[in-house]
Amino acid sequence: MAWVNTMPTYEEVLALVKRLSLADQARLSQILSESLPQPAEVEGTDEIIPAEEIAASEAALQEYRAKRDSGITAAELKQTLLGGHLG
Repeated sequence: MAWVNTMPTYEEVLALVKRLSLADQARLSQILSESLPQPAEVEGTDEIIPAEEIAASEAALQEYRAKRDSGITAAELKQTLLGGHLG
């Protein structure tokens, strides 16, 4: 019979964490908060923006500000938003 490596369930991990001392729980919490991407809530809505999208947006803004990306023209934006319906 072959050994199967299975990922523990959320409940199993939570049970293990609860068995840690309070100091170790605090240390684990700190490490996780520093290492996991943090999404952002859009104020006044239920929308959550993933950390990856925030990072990509920030990188694009920095590229634009550094003049490495000139952005798009108003006509290109209108074409993107309205498709072929330029009037």
